[in-house]
Amino acid sequence: MIDTPAAAPGPGGALDVMALTSSPERFFARRLEERGDPFRVRFPGLGDVLVTGHPDGARDIFGAPADAFVPTENNPVEPLLGAGSLILLGGDRHRRERKIMMPPFHGDRMRAYGRIIQSRTLEEIARWPAAGDARLDVQAMTRAITLDVILRAIFGVRDEATRARFHETIVAMLDGYTTPLVALPALRRGFGGIGPWARFAKARDAFRALLHAEIAARRAEAQHESRASEREDVLSLLVAARYEDGEALSDEHLSDELCTLLVAGHETSATALAWALFYLGRDATLTGELRAEIAGAGAAPSPDALAELPLLGAVCNEALRLHPVVPIAIRRAARDVTVRGVAVPEGASVAVALTLLHHHASVWSEPSRFWPQRFLTRKYTPFEMAPFGGGARRCVGAAFATYEMKVILGTLIAHARLEGADTPPPKPVVKNITMAPSKPIYLHAVANPLVASHPTMGD
Repeated sequence: MIDTPAAAPGPGGALDVMALTSSPERFFARRLEERGDPFRVRFPGLGDVLVTGHPDGARDIFGAPADAFVPTENNPVEPLLGAGSLILLGGDRHRRERKIMMPPFHGDRMRAYGRIIQSRTLEEIARWPAAGDARLDVQAMTRAITLDVILRAIFGVRDEATRARFHETIVAMLDGYTTPLVALPALRRGFGGIGPWARFAKARDAFRALLHAEIAARRAEAQHESRASEREDVLSLLVAARYEDGEALSDEHLSDELCTLLVAGHETSATALAWALFYLGRDATLTGELRAEIAGAGAAPSPDALAELPLLGAVCNEALRLHPVVPIAIRRAARDVTVRGVAVPEGASVAVALTLLHHHASVWSEPSRFWPQRFLTRKYTPFEMAPFGGGARRCVGAAFATYEMKVILGTLIAHARLEGADTPPPKPVVKNITMAPSKPIYLHAVANPLVASHPTMGD
């Protein structure tokens, strides 16, 4: 029970941040047990944040009018994504940017991306031995696939050497934005050009330079209508896009939005897929049911056919529910609001702890169990299941990420056998700005001989 209008944050600061990053699920569960819902947490750079994990609290935040909340100041994602990222914009500017960012992720465009996603997954499987088995680092595999999909479908990079340079700089940038840099703003200093912040900044600048060169090349292509019309990647579509007043996106805005899509579309899908494969590797019965469903869609089901399969979608949803890749969604009140009966003044910060929301006993039976079938018998509201946030600020790439997950996982199950040891799940920890397994997940992988012996599709 709550013994005050909203339980006080306690000492907070660096100790709370360390506890949160080492185990978000345990941190929020313990605060809920100690203080009730909602409770306050004090974060460096953000101050006191009122946190809820109750569906009613999620409704108060995600269901509020679009102008009720804006992004928090000093958001830890800004150094990685850039100040012009859609995630960090509010008011009219957010609505304007969101409107121009949405079209590339709907309709026929998704089908074009599906071909790229499936092709890249088949290429990965073809590298595995056709006889015997290989010990596979699952998250390394899913990250390799999703990163290459981003480079092909989002950035539109066709040249293999350029993709390799992008891959190297992106991995250095993401790995360089370490958890201490995310959590403790005081560490974001160069210290004479040495130290973790300097290394991250160097990698980020190298990535941005490559990205700006690609933007310049795409703008040059846009001057030749025949060449530009061949392109279906998001960068080309955004270069051609115009605001309502006819203005084009600036290079800096393009760079920030593409970086946002990179982080959101790459890490989210890769991590959720790793969790899904881990649990499937422990459950031969569920895997057999999923393989039968996929086989019913044909010998080589298309991306669109995979995306429509109920159990496959349920497996992806359950992975996102059980271990949401982003553990918390934070907002700042643009006016006085109320969250679960607690008055929140203008300028104060609120948050939905997704790890709590996705385990709330009023909604989820056996919440700690990986049980995809729950999604076959009930449709959950966006205030009960919100892996991509909610309301007017829900992730613009959510549809792409879930579609990508279904196509990759369905293609893997259709064309390979993945089996794992009966080991406890790794602890979820914060890595850069996402929540991921604390240690590698290994499975034994065997490719279907037909995949290994046949060339894959092109881009």
